[in-house]
Amino acid sequence: MDVPQPARVAAVRWARDLLERADWAILDTETTGLDRFAQVIQVAILGPDGSTVVDTLVRPHGRIPPDATAVHGITDAMVATAPDYREIHRRLEQVLAGRTVICYNAAFDSRMLQQTAQRNELAPLPVRWDCAMKMYARYVGRTHAGGGYRWLPLPRGPEYPGTRHQAIHDCLATLEVVRRMARG
Repeated sequence: MDVPQPARVAAVRWARDLLERADWAILDTETTGLDRFAQVIQVAILGPDGSTVVDTLVRPHGRIPPDATAVHGITDAMVATAPDYREIHRRLEQVLAGRTVICYNAAFDSRMLQQTAQRNELAPLPVRWDCAMKMYARYVGRTHAGGGYRWLPLPRGPEYPGTRHQAIHDCLATLEVVRRMARG
């Protein structure tokens, strides 16, 4: 089912408005899983110009489950000497201060960062979240039979920088989605 044209127009306007500003950043995480006990084990942040602001592994409390490693390729050995979340939380606060944080599935990344902060007895990051995945769904224009937009996986392929499922590569692909929407 196709979405009415105004939804696509709104998504294009959102992307164009975003690219005209400098008060935002793209963030992505990789985690130990999906449940309420999962922790962030990698975080990356891009500036509006595509520059890498943060790209770090994070040492979790406990081991990385094999099913999570199968998705992103991050192993216990890779995070063994990485900083723990308490060490990078303040840097994330500083980098993201006053910025809108754009994620491809903002609900997931914000939840993972919040529960990782909580596990480390820290306050959640005080940022405003916005979701490129929801806007891209409006841009593509597919809805469910019962209504609502059909969310799509983050596009991959030669036209999207970074094809590996790592936080920095997902940030680059998200930036390309925003730029593609802005082109209409």
